[in-house]
Amino acid sequence: MDESNNYRSLGPIESRLVLGLTEEGRRELTRQEAMTRFSLAENTVNEVLTNLVRKGWLARAGRGKYLLIPPEWGATPVGESNTLALASQLTTDGYIAFSTAAAHWGLTTQIRNVVWIVTRTHARLRRINDSDIRFARLPAKALFGFERVKVFGYAVPMSDLEKTALDCIEYPERAGGLPEASAILANAARRWNWEKAAGYFERRGNTALIQKFGYLCDAGHLPMPDAIRARLRNSLKPSSRTYLMPRRPGMPPPAYDRDWGVVVNVDPQMLFRS
Repeated sequence: MDESNNYRSLGPIESRLVLGLTEEGRRELTRQEAMTRFSLAENTVNEVLTNLVRKGWLARAGRGKYLLIPPEWGATPVGESNTLALASQLTTDGYIAFSTAAAHWGLTTQIRNVVWIVTRTHARLRRINDSDIRFARLPAKALFGFERVKVFGYAVPMSDLEKTALDCIEYPERAGGLPEASAILANAARRWNWEKAAGYFERRGNTALIQKFGYLCDAGHLPMPDAIRARLRNSLKPSSRTYLMPRRPGMPPPAYDRDWGVVVNVDPQMLFRS
């Protein structure tokens, strides 16, 4: 789409504001910033911001806060209900992950008013519509396995099927807890590419994560190919040992899975529950 055509419906002040934000690479704007940055009077800024929301160039992101809808999305309003599309504009280097991505891929039926975004840089909690937007910083070597997917017609960066399951197992608290994370894994394993999934776990370079993955596959009777199982087992040292969950007082007496070197310090009956 010719971006110049997108601005034909904009008045001079509206065009100056949208173009100014775009040229600066900015994604957010407050009412006060609009008044100061673009020298707008109080009565003018209210009219300009209202018109830009109506025309689909800005979306409300809280009291006096707005998000810029990228010019390449065109002048058709994205709709304030498209929370994922709006949330994706809060960072230039992140992707939607954990329970949010799991819901997109149909790996969970749990509905939560939280949108998780992985990012390289620190970002504060935001709120869009009725959802909390939470940001998680991961190690640089963990930032892979995402793609742009269509959410109500808009391209949104999101972890793919295999990476979503990996992230949820590594950080179960961001997936609704270990029972939910293990259920997400089981649902993903019915549809994913095992070679790709194993490659992701190896690429992550986290031995404890491979051990937990292997144990959960066995506990959930997931059909891991023999070649993949042998490959992952060979990547472990004989002394490798990890706890399925962090140790806390009051947890049940642990069992030990010798195949994967996992101390099973949760009730296995609680796993794979959505």
